Amino acid sequence: MITTPANRSKSLAGLEIAFVALLCWVLLSNIMTDSTSNSVQASDQKSAEQKAARKEKRSQKRWAPTEGIPQSTDVVAGAGTANACQTFDFAGGATQGFTVVPVFGTPLNLWHVTNNLCRAQLLGHSTPYTFYYGQDISCNYDTGARNAANLISPPISLTGIFPPFSIGFNYLLFVEGGGFDTTFVDISTNNGATWTQILSKANLINDNQWHNRSLNVTALVGAATSVRLRFRFDTIDNIANATTGWHVDDVQVCGAPFNFCLQDDSNGNILQFNSLTGAYQFTQCSTGAIFTGTGTVTASGCNLSLNQNITNRKLQATVNTCTNTGSALLSVKVPPSRITNFYTISDSNTTNNTCTCP
Repeated sequence: MITTPANRSKSLAGLEIAFVALLCWVLLSNIMTDSTSNSVQASDQKSAEQKAARKEKRSQKRWAPTEGIPQSTDVVAGAGTANACQTFDFAGGATQGFTVVPVFGTPLNLWHVTNNLCRAQLLGHSTPYTFYYGQDISCNYDTGARNAANLISPPISLTGIFPPFSIGFNYLLFVEGGGFDTTFVDISTNNGATWTQILSKANLINDNQWHNRSLNVTALVGAATSVRLRFRFDTIDNIANATTGWHVDDVQVCGAPFNFCLQDDSNGNILQFNSLTGAYQFTQCSTGAIFTGTGTVTASGCNLSLNQNITNRKLQATVNTCTNTGSALLSVKVPPSRITNFYTISDSNTTNNTCTCP
C-alpha cells in the first residue's frame, strides 16, 4: 500500500483527536472524584456539627423548679442570734431608703414595692408590702429581653450594738434553675465602695413559697460602724423568664444590745448592760424574773460602774476590766407592801460567763 501525504495527514489528525478526547476524559474524571470527596467531607462535617449542637443543647437544658408548700403563719426573719435588730418591712409601700440601680435592660426597673400582688398576699412575711423583682401585671419578669437590677439598702448604723452581728430577711423565689437567672446577696462595710457576696441562689429555696434566711456576718463586719446590703438579680438572657421572680421583705441587720455581762458564780444571776447607753437587763435565774432599765455608766481606769437610783429600784454594779471581775446589787421595792427584794451578783471571772441561766 502506497501512503500518500494526504493519508498521513488524516492519520495524524485522527490520533490528535483521540489524544485530546483521552485527556478530557482524565480531567473530567478527576473533577468528578474531587466533587464527590468534597461532598462526603461536607456531609461528615455537617453531621459532626449537628451532633455537637445536640450535645450542647442537652448540656444547657432549661428547667423551672418545683413549687413548695405554703407557709401556715406569718414569720419575721430570724436574726441568727438573739439580738437587737433594725428591720425594714416596707410598710405602707414606703421604700425606707432602699434604692434600685438598673444594670441591664434599662430604662425598665423591675425592683419595686408591690402591694398584695404576685404571691405577696401569702403568709410568711409582714404582709402585704414587699420589694418585688417582677411585673405586677403578669407576675413574672419576662420583658422579652435580658434584664438585671440591684436593690440596695441605705447605710444601716451599728452604733450602740455589738457582736455577734447577723443579717436576715424573708423572701419568695421562683426563677429558672441552673446557671441562669442569678440571684445574689452582698454586704458592704464601706458605704458601697466595695461589696462581698454572702448568699446566692444555691443558698436559697427556689420553690415559689415564702421562707426566711439569716446569716452571721460578724467576721465580715469587723470594726465597721455601718453596713449596706445589696440584692442582685440577672436573667442572663431572654429565655424562661415567665416564673414569679423574687420577693424580699423584713430585711434585718442585728447586733447584741449589750457588750458587758456579769454572772454570779453560784446562783447564776445575770446582769447585761450597754456601756454606751447604760441600758441593762438583770435576770434572776431561780424565778425567771427580769428587770430592765437605763442607768448611768462611768469609767475610771480599769473600773466601769453602772448605777441607777429611782423610786422603787436601785442598781449598783462594777466591772474591773483589768482583773476580769465584777459585782452587782439590785434592790427592788415590791408594791403595795413596799417590801424590798435584794438580788446580788459576785463574778470572779467575767471571761467564762455564758450569760444564760443554768
